Amino acid sequence: MIVAVLALALAPAPVYVESAPGPIPGEGRSLRDQLMLRLLEEGYPLAPSAEHATRTLRVEVTTDGLRVEASGSDTRSFEVATGPVLPLEAVHRAMEALDEVTPRVPTEAEPPPRYAVHVDSAPPETSPEAVRRALVHTLLARHSTIVPIDADPEAVFCAEGEGDALTLTRSADVEGCGQVPRLTVEVEASEPAQVQLDDSVDTLMTTPKSTRPVVVEPIAPRPTTTNTGLRVERETEPDPRRTAVRIGVRTGIYGRLSSADAAIGTSLRVGREPGPAGIFDLLFVPASATDISIFETSIGAGFGWMWSVSPVVGLHLQSVGGLQIHRFRQRGGQTGHRYDWTAEVPIGASFRLARHLRLDLLVRGGRTGRSREHRVDDVVVWSRNAWRIGASVGLSYGWRPR
Repeated sequence: MIVAVLALALAPAPVYVESAPGPIPGEGRSLRDQLMLRLLEEGYPLAPSAEHATRTLRVEVTTDGLRVEASGSDTRSFEVATGPVLPLEAVHRAMEALDEVTPRVPTEAEPPPRYAVHVDSAPPETSPEAVRRALVHTLLARHSTIVPIDADPEAVFCAEGEGDALTLTRSADVEGCGQVPRLTVEVEASEPAQVQLDDSVDTLMTTPKSTRPVVVEPIAPRPTTTNTGLRVERETEPDPRRTAVRIGVRTGIYGRLSSADAAIGTSLRVGREPGPAGIFDLLFVPASATDISIFETSIGAGFGWMWSVSPVVGLHLQSVGGLQIHRFRQRGGQTGHRYDWTAEVPIGASFRLARHLRLDLLVRGGRTGRSREHRVDDVVVWSRNAWRIGASVGLSYGWRPR
Protein backbone atom coordinates (compact mmCIF):
# COMPACT_ATOMS: atom_id res chain seq x y z
CA MET A 1 0.00 0.00 0.00
CA ILE A 2 2.81 2.43 0.86
CA VAL A 3 4.58 1.69 -2.42
CA ALA A 4 1.36 2.25 -4.37
CA VAL A 5 0.79 5.65 -2.70
CA LEU A 6 4.38 6.70 -3.39
CA ALA A 7 4.09 5.55 -6.98
CA LEU A 8 0.93 7.62 -7.46
CA ALA A 9 2.45 10.70 -5.84
CA LEU A 10 5.76 10.52 -7.70
CA ALA A 11 4.48 9.28 -11.06
CA PRO A 12 6.06 11.36 -13.85
CA ALA A 13 3.92 13.81 -15.80
CA PRO A 14 3.56 13.24 -19.57
CA VAL A 15 6.31 14.43 -21.91
CA TYR A 16 5.64 15.80 -25.40
CA VAL A 17 8.14 14.91 -28.13
CA GLU A 18 7.84 17.20 -31.12
CA SER A 19 9.62 17.86 -34.40
CA ALA A 20 10.35 21.26 -35.88
CA PRO A 21 8.02 22.35 -38.72
CA GLY A 22 8.99 21.31 -42.22
CA PRO A 23 10.63 18.19 -43.61
CA ILE A 24 12.94 16.26 -41.31
CA PRO A 25 15.52 13.75 -42.59
CA GLY A 26 15.52 10.06 -41.77
CA GLU A 27 18.00 10.49 -38.91
CA GLY A 28 15.75 13.08 -37.28
CA ARG A 29 12.67 10.87 -37.55
CA SER A 30 14.65 7.92 -36.20
CA LEU A 31 15.90 9.95 -33.25
CA ARG A 32 12.41 11.19 -32.41
CA ASP A 33 11.04 7.65 -32.55
CA GLN A 34 13.84 6.31 -30.34
CA LEU A 35 13.27 9.09 -27.82
CA MET A 36 9.57 8.26 -27.61
CA LEU A 37 10.12 4.53 -27.11
CA ARG A 38 12.91 5.16 -24.59
CA LEU A 39 10.68 7.49 -22.57
CA LEU A 40 8.01 4.80 -22.36
CA GLU A 41 10.60 2.25 -21.29
CA GLU A 42 11.82 4.59 -18.54
CA GLY A 43 8.28 5.15 -17.23
CA TYR A 44 7.37 8.50 -18.83
CA PRO A 45 3.91 8.88 -20.45
CA LEU A 46 3.84 10.49 -23.92
CA ALA A 47 1.49 13.45 -24.38
CA PRO A 48 -0.27 14.18 -27.70
CA SER A 49 0.45 17.91 -27.43
CA ALA A 50 2.49 20.41 -25.42
CA GLU A 51 -0.56 21.65 -23.47
CA HIS A 52 -0.93 18.21 -21.88
CA ALA A 53 2.75 17.94 -20.87
CA THR A 54 4.98 19.63 -18.32
CA ARG A 55 8.15 19.08 -20.36
CA THR A 56 8.85 19.00 -24.09
CA LEU A 57 11.59 17.36 -26.15
CA ARG A 58 12.10 19.00 -29.56
CA VAL A 59 14.13 17.63 -32.47
CA GLU A 60 15.13 19.92 -35.35
CA VAL A 61 17.61 19.93 -38.21
CA THR A 62 20.76 22.08 -38.12
CA THR A 63 23.52 22.68 -40.65
CA ASP A 64 25.80 20.02 -39.16
CA GLY A 65 23.34 17.55 -37.72
CA LEU A 66 20.46 17.67 -35.26
CA ARG A 67 19.52 19.86 -32.33
CA VAL A 68 17.64 18.45 -29.34
CA GLU A 69 15.96 20.81 -26.88
CA ALA A 70 14.39 19.89 -23.54
CA SER A 71 12.12 22.61 -22.19
CA GLY A 72 9.93 23.13 -19.14
CA SER A 73 10.14 26.22 -16.96
CA ASP A 74 13.69 26.43 -18.27
CA THR A 75 15.52 24.99 -21.29
CA ARG A 76 18.47 22.68 -21.99
CA SER A 77 19.68 22.03 -25.54
CA PHE A 78 22.54 20.39 -27.40
CA GLU A 79 23.56 19.56 -30.96
CA VAL A 80 24.74 16.22 -32.31
CA ALA A 81 26.60 15.82 -35.59
CA THR A 82 25.34 13.14 -37.95
CA GLY A 83 27.27 9.89 -37.79
CA PRO A 84 27.17 6.27 -36.68
CA VAL A 85 26.89 7.11 -32.96
CA LEU A 86 24.10 9.68 -33.42
CA PRO A 87 21.20 7.66 -31.95
CA LEU A 88 23.04 6.38 -28.87
CA GLU A 89 24.64 9.69 -27.97
CA ALA A 90 21.56 11.79 -28.66
CA VAL A 91 19.15 9.57 -26.74
CA HIS A 92 21.52 9.43 -23.76
CA ARG A 93 22.00 13.19 -23.65
CA ALA A 94 18.31 13.90 -24.25
CA MET A 95 17.33 11.82 -21.20
CA GLU A 96 19.87 13.70 -19.08
CA ALA A 97 18.61 17.07 -20.36
CA LEU A 98 15.01 16.07 -19.60
CA ASP A 99 15.93 15.28 -15.98
CA GLU A 100 17.72 18.63 -15.63
CA VAL A 101 14.88 20.94 -16.68
CA THR A 102 12.23 22.10 -14.23
CA PRO A 103 8.70 20.96 -15.17
CA ARG A 104 6.35 23.82 -16.06
CA VAL A 105 3.01 24.26 -14.31
CA PRO A 106 0.46 21.94 -15.92
CA THR A 107 -2.49 23.50 -17.72
CA GLU A 108 -6.11 22.88 -16.79
CA ALA A 109 -6.88 21.27 -20.15
CA GLU A 110 -9.07 18.18 -20.00
CA PRO A 111 -6.77 15.13 -19.90
CA PRO A 112 -6.94 12.89 -22.98
CA PRO A 113 -7.58 9.13 -22.72
CA ARG A 114 -4.65 7.01 -21.50
CA TYR A 115 -3.72 4.00 -23.61
CA ALA A 116 -0.84 1.52 -23.52
CA VAL A 117 0.70 -0.45 -26.37
CA HIS A 118 1.70 -4.11 -26.14
CA VAL A 119 3.43 -5.90 -29.04
CA ASP A 120 3.60 -9.64 -28.49
CA SER A 121 5.22 -10.49 -31.85
CA ALA A 122 5.54 -9.19 -35.40
CA PRO A 123 5.31 -10.63 -38.92
CA PRO A 124 8.62 -11.71 -40.52
CA GLU A 125 8.73 -8.64 -42.80
CA THR A 126 8.82 -6.16 -39.92
CA SER A 127 9.97 -5.89 -36.30
CA PRO A 128 8.24 -5.43 -32.93
CA GLU A 129 9.90 -1.99 -32.64
CA ALA A 130 8.44 -0.87 -35.99
CA VAL A 131 4.97 -2.09 -34.97
CA ARG A 132 5.21 -0.40 -31.56
CA ARG A 133 6.40 2.84 -33.17
CA ALA A 134 3.55 2.83 -35.70
CA LEU A 135 0.93 2.19 -33.02
CA VAL A 136 2.30 4.94 -30.76
CA HIS A 137 2.24 7.50 -33.60
CA THR A 138 -1.26 6.47 -34.65
CA LEU A 139 -2.67 6.79 -31.13
CA LEU A 140 -0.91 10.10 -30.46
CA ALA A 141 -2.41 11.46 -33.69
CA ARG A 142 -5.83 10.67 -32.19
CA HIS A 143 -5.21 12.91 -29.19
CA SER A 144 -4.37 10.09 -26.75
CA THR A 145 -1.74 9.85 -24.03
CA ILE A 146 0.47 6.76 -24.30
CA VAL A 147 1.51 5.33 -20.93
CA PRO A 148 3.65 2.36 -19.85
CA ILE A 149 1.87 -0.96 -19.40
CA ASP A 150 2.10 -0.76 -15.58
CA ALA A 151 0.73 2.83 -15.37
CA ASP A 152 -2.96 1.81 -15.15
CA PRO A 153 -4.07 2.62 -18.73
CA GLU A 154 -7.74 2.87 -19.66
CA ALA A 155 -7.15 0.24 -22.34
CA VAL A 156 -4.30 -1.67 -23.98
CA PHE A 157 -3.88 -1.85 -27.75
CA CYS A 158 -2.35 -5.25 -28.53
CA ALA A 159 -0.50 -6.34 -31.67
CA GLU A 160 0.49 -9.87 -32.64
CA GLY A 161 2.04 -11.31 -35.79
CA GLU A 162 -0.21 -13.80 -37.54
CA GLY A 163 1.43 -15.19 -40.66
CA ASP A 164 2.46 -12.31 -42.91
CA ALA A 165 -0.02 -9.89 -41.36
CA LEU A 166 -0.58 -8.13 -38.06
CA THR A 167 -3.56 -8.70 -35.76
CA LEU A 168 -4.80 -5.84 -33.56
CA THR A 169 -7.03 -6.15 -30.50
CA ARG A 170 -8.08 -3.95 -27.60
CA SER A 171 -8.28 -5.11 -24.00
CA ALA A 172 -8.55 -3.82 -20.45
CA ASP A 173 -5.12 -5.27 -19.67
CA VAL A 174 -2.32 -7.34 -21.18
CA GLU A 175 -3.85 -10.61 -20.06
CA GLY A 176 -6.89 -9.96 -22.25
CA CYS A 177 -4.89 -9.44 -25.45
CA GLY A 178 -6.09 -11.57 -28.35
CA GLN A 179 -9.80 -11.30 -27.62
CA VAL A 180 -12.35 -10.32 -30.25
CA PRO A 181 -12.69 -8.20 -32.22
CA ARG A 182 -9.45 -9.12 -34.01
CA LEU A 183 -8.57 -6.78 -36.87
CA THR A 184 -5.96 -7.56 -39.54
CA VAL A 185 -3.38 -5.11 -40.89
CA GLU A 186 -1.11 -5.98 -43.81
CA VAL A 187 2.61 -5.16 -43.86
CA GLU A 188 4.00 -2.94 -46.62
CA ALA A 189 7.69 -2.09 -47.02
CA SER A 190 8.56 -3.39 -43.52
CA GLU A 191 5.88 -1.19 -41.92
CA PRO A 192 2.21 -1.76 -41.05
CA ALA A 193 -0.01 -0.46 -43.87
CA GLN A 194 -0.95 2.97 -42.54
CA VAL A 195 -4.45 3.21 -44.07
CA GLN A 196 -5.42 -0.20 -42.63
CA LEU A 197 -3.78 0.68 -39.30
CA ASP A 198 -5.73 3.94 -39.11
CA ASP A 199 -9.03 2.19 -39.86
CA SER A 200 -8.33 -0.60 -37.34
CA VAL A 201 -7.36 1.81 -34.55
CA ASP A 202 -10.45 3.95 -35.23
CA THR A 203 -12.62 0.85 -35.00
CA LEU A 204 -11.00 -0.32 -31.77
CA MET A 205 -11.24 3.14 -30.20
CA THR A 206 -15.00 3.15 -30.75
CA THR A 207 -15.33 -0.37 -29.31
CA PRO A 208 -17.02 -0.24 -25.86
CA LYS A 209 -14.54 -0.54 -23.04
CA SER A 210 -14.03 -4.12 -22.02
CA THR A 211 -14.29 -4.80 -18.35
CA ARG A 212 -11.56 -6.54 -16.43
CA PRO A 213 -11.92 -10.30 -16.06
CA VAL A 214 -14.38 -11.45 -13.40
CA VAL A 215 -13.42 -14.25 -11.03
CA VAL A 216 -16.30 -16.73 -10.85
CA GLU A 217 -16.35 -19.30 -8.07
CA PRO A 218 -18.48 -22.38 -8.75
CA ILE A 219 -21.48 -22.94 -6.48
CA ALA A 220 -21.81 -26.65 -7.12
CA PRO A 221 -20.19 -29.24 -9.45
CA ARG A 222 -21.72 -29.30 -12.89
CA PRO A 223 -21.80 -32.36 -15.11
CA THR A 224 -21.22 -30.28 -18.22
CA THR A 225 -19.41 -27.03 -18.96
CA THR A 226 -21.61 -24.11 -19.81
CA ASN A 227 -20.33 -21.04 -21.63
CA THR A 228 -21.34 -18.15 -19.37
CA GLY A 229 -19.32 -15.53 -21.23
CA LEU A 230 -17.27 -14.90 -18.09
CA ARG A 231 -13.55 -15.49 -18.10
CA VAL A 232 -11.63 -16.65 -15.03
CA GLU A 233 -8.77 -14.33 -14.22
CA ARG A 234 -5.36 -15.87 -14.74
CA GLU A 235 -2.80 -15.25 -12.05
CA THR A 236 0.09 -14.33 -14.30
CA GLU A 237 2.37 -11.36 -14.20
CA PRO A 238 1.48 -8.57 -16.66
CA ASP A 239 3.94 -7.95 -19.45
CA PRO A 240 7.31 -8.94 -17.86
CA ARG A 241 10.21 -6.59 -18.51
CA ARG A 242 13.43 -7.69 -20.10
CA THR A 243 16.10 -9.07 -17.79
CA ALA A 244 18.51 -6.42 -16.47
CA VAL A 245 22.03 -6.91 -15.12
CA ARG A 246 23.39 -4.49 -12.51
CA ILE A 247 26.85 -4.40 -10.90
CA GLY A 248 27.44 -2.28 -7.81
CA VAL A 249 30.18 -1.23 -5.40
CA ARG A 250 29.66 0.31 -1.98
CA THR A 251 31.34 1.40 1.22
CA GLY A 252 29.99 1.85 4.72
CA ILE A 253 30.21 0.81 8.36
CA TYR A 254 29.10 -2.25 10.35
CA GLY A 255 28.31 -2.09 14.02
CA ARG A 256 28.06 -4.95 16.55
CA LEU A 257 26.77 -3.41 19.78
CA SER A 258 30.16 -2.54 21.28
CA SER A 259 32.09 -1.44 18.17
CA ALA A 260 31.90 -0.59 14.48
CA ASP A 261 34.10 -1.41 11.50
CA ALA A 262 34.52 0.04 8.03
CA ALA A 263 33.36 -2.18 5.18
CA ILE A 264 33.45 -2.36 1.41
CA GLY A 265 31.40 -4.58 -0.85
CA THR A 266 30.24 -5.42 -4.33
CA SER A 267 27.06 -6.97 -5.69
CA LEU A 268 25.55 -8.46 -8.84
CA ARG A 269 21.81 -8.24 -9.52
CA VAL A 270 20.15 -10.16 -12.37
CA GLY A 271 16.41 -9.84 -12.92
CA ARG A 272 13.71 -7.32 -13.63
CA GLU A 273 13.96 -3.58 -13.00
CA PRO A 274 11.52 -3.02 -11.39
CA GLY A 275 10.58 -6.46 -10.09
CA PRO A 276 12.22 -9.59 -8.68
CA ALA A 277 15.86 -10.52 -9.14
CA GLY A 278 18.59 -12.83 -7.95
CA ILE A 279 21.37 -11.29 -5.84
CA PHE A 280 25.04 -12.24 -5.45
CA ASP A 281 26.81 -10.28 -2.71
CA LEU A 282 30.39 -9.92 -1.44
CA LEU A 283 31.22 -8.01 1.76
CA PHE A 284 34.71 -7.29 3.13
CA VAL A 285 35.20 -6.05 6.71
CA PRO A 286 38.80 -5.41 7.81
CA ALA A 287 39.56 -4.69 11.47
CA SER A 288 42.55 -4.50 13.78
CA ALA A 289 43.43 -4.28 17.46
CA THR A 290 46.53 -4.54 19.61
CA ASP A 291 48.72 -7.35 18.29
CA ILE A 292 46.09 -8.71 15.91
CA SER A 293 44.55 -8.00 12.49
CA ILE A 294 41.21 -9.35 11.28
CA PHE A 295 39.73 -9.70 7.82
CA GLU A 296 36.18 -11.01 7.39
CA THR A 297 34.69 -11.96 4.01
CA SER A 298 30.97 -12.68 3.58
CA ILE A 299 29.88 -14.47 0.42
CA GLY A 300 26.13 -14.48 -0.03
CA ALA A 301 23.33 -15.02 -2.50
CA GLY A 302 19.62 -14.43 -2.29
CA PHE A 303 16.55 -12.75 -3.63
CA GLY A 304 15.52 -9.11 -3.98
CA TRP A 305 12.66 -6.95 -5.19
CA MET A 306 12.77 -3.44 -6.61
CA TRP A 307 9.80 -1.06 -6.71
CA SER A 308 10.02 1.94 -9.05
CA VAL A 309 8.20 4.87 -7.45
CA SER A 310 9.31 7.29 -10.20
CA PRO A 311 11.77 7.31 -13.12
CA VAL A 312 14.40 8.51 -10.61
CA VAL A 313 13.63 6.73 -7.32
CA GLY A 314 13.54 3.00 -6.60
CA LEU A 315 12.91 1.11 -3.34
CA HIS A 316 14.69 -2.17 -2.56
CA LEU A 317 14.13 -5.12 -0.25
CA GLN A 318 16.54 -8.07 -0.25
CA SER A 319 17.28 -11.26 1.64
CA VAL A 320 20.83 -12.64 1.49
CA GLY A 321 22.40 -15.67 3.12
CA GLY A 322 25.74 -17.41 2.79
CA LEU A 323 29.14 -18.02 4.30
CA GLN A 324 31.39 -15.81 6.43
CA ILE A 325 35.14 -16.45 6.43
CA HIS A 326 36.91 -15.04 9.50
CA ARG A 327 40.68 -14.70 9.02
CA PHE A 328 43.14 -13.42 11.63
CA ARG A 329 46.86 -12.87 12.16
CA GLN A 330 48.22 -12.50 15.71
CA ARG A 331 51.52 -11.28 17.07
CA GLY A 332 54.32 -13.67 16.22
CA GLY A 333 52.83 -14.65 12.85
CA GLN A 334 50.13 -17.01 14.10
CA THR A 335 47.31 -17.18 11.57
CA GLY A 336 44.00 -18.94 11.32
CA HIS A 337 40.52 -18.86 9.87
CA ARG A 338 37.01 -19.81 10.95
CA TYR A 339 33.76 -20.35 9.06
CA ASP A 340 30.21 -19.35 10.00
CA TRP A 341 26.88 -18.95 8.30
CA THR A 342 25.57 -15.42 7.78
CA ALA A 343 22.15 -13.98 6.94
CA GLU A 344 21.11 -10.37 6.28
CA VAL A 345 18.12 -8.30 5.15
CA PRO A 346 19.25 -5.19 3.20
CA ILE A 347 16.65 -2.43 2.79
CA GLY A 348 17.23 0.78 0.90
CA ALA A 349 16.63 3.14 -1.99
CA SER A 350 18.39 3.98 -5.23
CA PHE A 351 18.42 7.19 -7.25
CA ARG A 352 19.04 7.55 -10.98
CA LEU A 353 22.05 9.80 -11.59
CA ALA A 354 22.50 9.23 -15.32
CA ARG A 355 21.69 6.68 -17.97
CA HIS A 356 22.38 3.21 -16.44
CA LEU A 357 23.98 4.75 -13.29
CA ARG A 358 22.29 4.81 -9.87
CA LEU A 359 23.23 5.95 -6.37
CA ASP A 360 22.43 3.22 -3.81
CA LEU A 361 21.70 3.75 -0.11
CA LEU A 362 21.28 0.61 2.01
CA VAL A 363 20.72 -0.35 5.63
CA ARG A 364 21.60 -4.00 6.41
CA GLY A 365 20.67 -5.97 9.48
CA GLY A 366 21.52 -9.59 10.23
CA ARG A 367 23.71 -11.98 12.14
CA THR A 368 26.43 -14.58 11.85
CA GLY A 369 26.60 -18.03 13.40
CA ARG A 370 28.29 -16.96 16.64
CA SER A 371 30.04 -14.22 18.58
CA ARG A 372 33.84 -14.13 18.37
CA GLU A 373 36.71 -12.88 20.48
CA HIS A 374 40.52 -12.99 20.34
CA ARG A 375 42.87 -13.04 23.32
CA VAL A 376 46.56 -12.16 23.50
CA ASP A 377 48.32 -13.16 26.74
CA ASP A 378 44.89 -14.12 28.06
CA VAL A 379 43.60 -10.56 27.54
CA VAL A 380 40.65 -9.96 25.21
CA VAL A 381 41.91 -7.61 22.49
CA TRP A 382 39.10 -8.02 19.95
CA SER A 383 35.48 -9.17 20.22
CA ARG A 384 32.33 -8.91 18.13
CA ASN A 385 28.71 -9.90 18.77
CA ALA A 386 26.90 -12.22 16.35
CA TRP A 387 24.25 -9.59 15.58
CA ARG A 388 25.22 -6.69 13.34
CA ILE A 389 23.71 -3.71 11.56
CA GLY A 390 25.29 -1.45 8.98
CA ALA A 391 24.74 1.30 6.46
CA SER A 392 26.37 1.82 3.09
CA VAL A 393 26.43 4.13 0.09
CA GLY A 394 27.47 3.06 -3.37
CA LEU A 395 27.12 3.26 -7.13
CA SER A 396 25.72 0.68 -9.51
CA TYR A 397 25.72 0.33 -13.28
CA GLY A 398 23.01 -1.64 -15.08
CA TRP A 399 22.06 -2.63 -18.60
CA ARG A 400 19.62 -4.87 -20.43
CA PRO A 401 21.38 -7.51 -22.57
CA ARG A 402 19.98 -7.91 -26.07
